[in-house]
Parts: sequence; C-alpha cells; structure tokens
Amino acid sequence: MADSHLGFSAYNKVDQFGRNIIEEKVYEGFKQTIDKIIDDIHPDAIIHAGDVFHHVRPRIRTLYVFKKEIEKLNRNKIPTIIISGNHDAPKSSSTTSPFSIFEGLEHIHIVHNNEYQGIPIEDYVFHCIPFCLNNDAYLDEFSKIRPTGSDVLVMHGLIESIRDKRLRTVGEHELSDSFLKRYFSYIALGHYHNQAQVAGNAWYSGSIEYFNFGEASDRKGILQVDLDTHKVEQIDIISKYMIDHPPIDCSGFSSKELAEKLLNLCDEEEIKDKIIRINLVNVSKAAFKGIDQSNKAKLGSSALFLKIKVEYIDEKDKYDKQLDSTRLDEAFSRFLDEESQKDRIRKAITNDVVAYGTDVMKKAASVHNTRSLNASG
Repeated sequence: MADSHLGFSAYNKVDQFGRNIIEEKVYEGFKQTIDKIIDDIHPDAIIHAGDVFHHVRPRIRTLYVFKKEIEKLNRNKIPTIIISGNHDAPKSSSTTSPFSIFEGLEHIHIVHNNEYQGIPIEDYVFHCIPFCLNNDAYLDEFSKIRPTGSDVLVMHGLIESIRDKRLRTVGEHELSDSFLKRYFSYIALGHYHNQAQVAGNAWYSGSIEYFNFGEASDRKGILQVDLDTHKVEQIDIISKYMIDHPPIDCSGFSSKELAEKLLNLCDEEEIKDKIIRINLVNVSKAAFKGIDQSNKAKLGSSALFLKIKVEYIDEKDKYDKQLDSTRLDEAFSRFLDEESQKDRIRKAITNDVVAYGTDVMKKAASVHNTRSLNASG
C-alpha cells in the first residue's frame, strides 16, 4: 500500500462535530484497510511505500489515527515496513520527521531520514530507500544494496518512463528506470496514485482514496503479492465515490434547458455521498447566468461536493474561465519550479518557498470553493 495522505482535507463540508468530511473519509479508509489486512489477508509482511501523511507537520488528530492503526498491526505481530515520501519527509535537515515519535515498536520498521536501510524478514531482505533531498542521493543510497537472491525494493517517486504522470507536488522526484532491476523478487513503489505495473516485477499500489478529479478513473486499493509465485492481486477497499462526467456540449441551450440538464445529472440518490464534477462546454454565458436561483439551490444537496466547470462559447479571455481551484497549489508549484530553473529563485530556498506558497494557495482555493457554485457546501 502507499499514499494514504492522512490529514488531507478539501471542500469545506463538515460533519455534526465540525470535522472536515473528506479528512474523516481518508481516516476511515485507512482504518478499513488495516482491518481488512488483519482480518482477511493475514500477510507475512506489509509495505507502505510512502506518503503516510499529507503534511510534514501532521496535526495531533492525524498522528493519533496513525498511532492507533499501527499499534493494531504491532499487537498482531505483523512485520510492517514504512518509508517516508515527498509529502511526509522534511525538506531540510533542520526539521524533525513526524515518524521519529513512532520508533521503537517491535514489529513496525519505519525508514526515513533520507538513508537506505535493509530489513530482513523471514527469507527476504527489504531494501528501503525513503525520500531523499535530491535525485543524485537516490543513486548513492541504491549503491548500498547488496543483493541476497531474495530481495524486495521499496521506493517512493515517479519512474521516468511514466514522467507524463507528474503530480507537480513539492519534492516530486523522478526515479531512473535503471532502479528496476530484474534480480528483485518484487519492487514496491509509491507516489503515483493509480495502480499500475511499470515492469515485470514492479508495481505502484496506488492510493486508497481520491484526491483530485484527475484520479476519478483510477483503480484504488492495495496489492497482495506472492513473492514465490510473483502473483499480484488487486484488492479494492472502498467503493467508488468520485465521478468526473465527460464534457457535455451545451451549444444553443437556453437557461431552462441548462437547468434541466443539471437537475437530471444531480439526482439525489445517484450523487449521495459522492464527489461530482459536471463539465459543460460551449455554454452561453447569458444562459448560464439566467438559471433560476431556486434551481441552483436544488443542486448537489446530497453530494459530498459538487463542482460545475463551465467553458463559455462566447468567452475570449482564458483567465475569465472557471478555475479548477482544487489544483491551484499544483499550478503554483509548477510556476515556482520554472522560475527556479531560470535562476529567479535561489535554489537553497526553493523548497521552503514552494512549501509556503502552495500552503497559501491551498488556503486561497479553500476560500474560492466556498464561493463557487457549490450547493453541497
């Protein structure tokens, strides 16, 4: 498993206790995963290939949820290997890793602090390379591996052959395909959120949850791997709850026709407890603005989140189109990366600038979402 992103929150919809519903959903998915592993799978070992936490400084509730679940694994004496990823690893040596407070559990092996560690479990050695501060460091740490003939590699990053799947997140590193050695019995990768096989013996397990609409069609869950037979089984944990509708051509639609189309797509039972994006193209701005407010109020009341993305046929200024604010921080991160490459930001402070700036953008996106056409908020 990988990419739990505990502490992730979005869309500002809260439960009766004032807790962010998406954040609670992520916690619940993690709990369901651990319970399924203990009750149904009974593995010889567990790998978590990075990004346990969404932030390098998790809140108390996030740490508490993680603590409870790994203590379950420890009580059941299931050897568990966890590495840090780009989200939960400090970007400088002056910051303490959140994993430091969980060291010392007998059956839980956490590898962080940017250094390789080999962990023997039964007949295999698990070669763990956590998040490193720069790309060259991965090669240095990989060179420390001494193959035994029964080896598993655990890493976090984007394999170069799927570089088109970049997430554009802070600290995202590209890993060379040369790491995918055939002598490994299995290679467990984290970072890419879809379940994907990238070599005969190498898989991304993907994330358990959905974190943006770009993942709406992804396979979510965990992988059960038999190291003797090399069989990999995809295991679903949660039901699909994110829907990104294909674009709907609204050429010539009146306000009444637009309202009817939206109301038909927002059937309360079909969208209940789901995250929905409706994509309308070739829309008349006058027709969209003319939709009766009472019809707008009916939209998405039972959804976790409803977003209506509109592309106007009569819109010439691209900056006036609706912005997908859930990706605002990623766009900002890309911009700063480009500026850094042009030496407009000193490389020594780039990570800090990106981390601070993306946090500001996320807060801005949060405000934007509350003002969007969002009847579920």
